[in-house]
Amino acid sequence: MSQIDRSFVGEGIIYARAYQSADPLLDIGNCDTFNLSFATNRTTLPNYRGGGGNRNVREQVTDVTATLGMFDITATNLARVTKATITEIAAGTVTAEVLGCAGVEGELVPFKNLPDMSQPVTVVTAADAALAAGTDYLLTPHGIVVLADSLITSAGVKATYTKLASSAVQMLAGSQVELELYIAGLNDAQSSEPFALRPRRVKFGVASELPVFGTEYLRLEAPAELLADDLVTATGISKFCEMQLLKKVA
Repeated sequence: MSQIDRSFVGEGIIYARAYQSADPLLDIGNCDTFNLSFATNRTTLPNYRGGGGNRNVREQVTDVTATLGMFDITATNLARVTKATITEIAAGTVTAEVLGCAGVEGELVPFKNLPDMSQPVTVVTAADAALAAGTDYLLTPHGIVVLADSLITSAGVKATYTKLASSAVQMLAGSQVELELYIAGLNDAQSSEPFALRPRRVKFGVASELPVFGTEYLRLEAPAELLADDLVTATGISKFCEMQLLKKVA
């Protein structure tokens, strides 16, 4: 039988849902990496019968880990790798929000929510005296910046504005998540031939860094560990991961 080319360049879409749930499998976004790693504990029985070497060897898998490279920095993806909870903030009107400040030129006084810049914003002193944009403060997408000779003092201000819908990611306020993954893969070396990878129970770890500033697209590197799925009881079926590859004949 002649040998045929089975070279491999993988790409595709990673879907996820909560482990042991009937939730829909949802696309987690643009990912450039999904790497599986296997750590083992190797023990040997030396050959004492002459000639050296080993009489036997035993290699036991100790860790099955994965690394994902994610470019879609959604609240959900960020929460997965920062042990975070997510608080959803609905759009709506905020009236007379009390904000403390020092009243110093150049000071940023952030609003508690991100303001809708297309809607009116009103800022007054703590005593309800009117303040003028461009004279007392500069309006920004985050709040106001105090200008020179402003009427804003250390007594603070009150702001009325329309808040934008957003998601507040409360980092390190939650717990690690366990997910079931499905990788709908394509082999680019074989004319986008499909393959499937099913990590059955994946526990996400904490990212080693979050490069918020930079000149390149932010790539969120997500560490994870594949745990044994005790729901799998059939003989010969992996408790960790299954990969399906197409057969191809010459």
